[in-house]
Amino acid sequence: MNQSEKIIWRREFDTGVAEIDEQHRTLVKMFNKARSELRDDSSRGVWENVTHEFLGYALFHFWTEEDLAAQYGYEQERDAEATAHFEEHRAFAAEITDLRARFRAGERPRKADFIDFLRNWLATHIVESDQWLVAFILEKQRQASEALGASARGRFPGGGYKETGRTPPPP
Repeated sequence: MNQSEKIIWRREFDTGVAEIDEQHRTLVKMFNKARSELRDDSSRGVWENVTHEFLGYALFHFWTEEDLAAQYGYEQERDAEATAHFEEHRAFAAEITDLRARFRAGERPRKADFIDFLRNWLATHIVESDQWLVAFILEKQRQASEALGASARGRFPGGGYKETGRTPPPP
């Protein structure tokens, strides 16, 4: 895939965690917008706007992932994995921040370099890095669901109203 091609959402991008998938779709849309808006000779304002929006939304996305990781104990159970994942977040933010600083200092970025960086990062982040985190989250959700089901079966032998002699509430 060359830098002039937009990213089309594919099933392999789906993680199974709705909040993360929604944010990934937004990042892909932002990538496609940047790809079509930027030119090598775009004004400073255009570059500033594109990089500001992308960085801002990426930071929000990283916060979401790291918050979910904390909620499910990812760092406690998989410290090295979590550390590597979160370091990818920091490295992405540093790269965009550095690009913005170099641009302000007079350096002209090349659209192809920036778009290739974003494309490669998105593909790696969504298809590889996030898969470890979401697999952990989904497993924790499955375990919680099973525990809840077991608890309910313990309170209601057979798991239903019929076995308890109670009638269900009206719909």
